[in-house]
Amino acid sequence: MSASDEELVGHSYTRARRHPLVIGKLPGAGRLPGGPYTITQVMTMVISFGLLVMTRDLWARFGALNFILMVLVPWGLAWVLRYARLDGRDPARAVRSLVIYSSTPAQGRLSGKPQRVARPRLATATCTVRVRSSERPDPVAAVAKPSPSPVPARRARSASAPGPVPAAVSAARPEPKTGLQALLASLDEQ
Repeated sequence: MSASDEELVGHSYTRARRHPLVIGKLPGAGRLPGGPYTITQVMTMVISFGLLVMTRDLWARFGALNFILMVLVPWGLAWVLRYARLDGRDPARAVRSLVIYSSTPAQGRLSGKPQRVARPRLATATCTVRVRSSERPDPVAAVAKPSPSPVPARRARSASAPGPVPAAVSAARPEPKTGLQALLASLDEQ
């Protein structure tokens, strides 16, 4: 039999390792009647017994049968809980997981703290486009004849009276060659 012909068999021991913590023996090596009991069953017996004692004035009208009821009702509830399963778990663990699920924040937790998603906000930004002409200036002519620095259109408009752009500024601008350059030049003139 070769390695490829072997039949692989997998075993899962997870269920066997999930034994619930139980209370089943007395300190003198005797067993509890009806035991072993899970922690959920013990808590159910204690809480139901306490509720029966606190509400004794409402239901205790049977004489000596009252004491039998105070023992049988908690034990019967614990016996029912032994066989009650929700999704393979005892009811207390199922209710606990439901409470945890309903109390977690919608975005989850990060480092034990509720994760907060920032509110979306409008991002504002400015973009400056500078158009350069495709003609390269002659470096010799630029050195030989120093030209006065052009005054920006906004500064020229604020310095002079409102109206058309001064001739010195419009003479410094090259003629637009593309539609985009023409659009940007018209925006500067406004």
